[in-house]
Amino acid sequence: MVHFVLAIALLLALGTGVSANCEACPNCDYEQISPSQGNACLNYWTCSGDTISCYYPSVANPGTYTGCSYSASANWALTAGDSNICFPYSGLNSKCQPSNNPYNLGIPACTASYGYVGEYNSGLL
Repeated sequence: MVHFVLAIALLLALGTGVSANCEACPNCDYEQISPSQGNACLNYWTCSGDTISCYYPSVANPGTYTGCSYSASANWALTAGDSNICFPYSGLNSKCQPSNNPYNLGIPACTASYGYVGEYNSGLL
């Protein structure tokens, strides 16, 4: 029984991001809204298998989002999305706390299938 309780505690610790690293969506992309406002920033993300997709409001196509996808199988390099807008790699967060951490490397698995972030400059234009 003690081993069962310890195993459950370990799974909960990994699942909540304690002492784990997470792959994170870049906070903003390279698409500038305006010189005074800055760049478009993360609105939401999705995660499936070993791929995270990050969505930013499109400046070129108002009312839509620009998607940038990164995969573990590509060493977290950009696998889909405009390379002039998307960062070449996802980011690493050592705390797994902010809501833009879709993939926990300690498990390894998605932390959820979807997450709303709503950064500054993240609303549809």
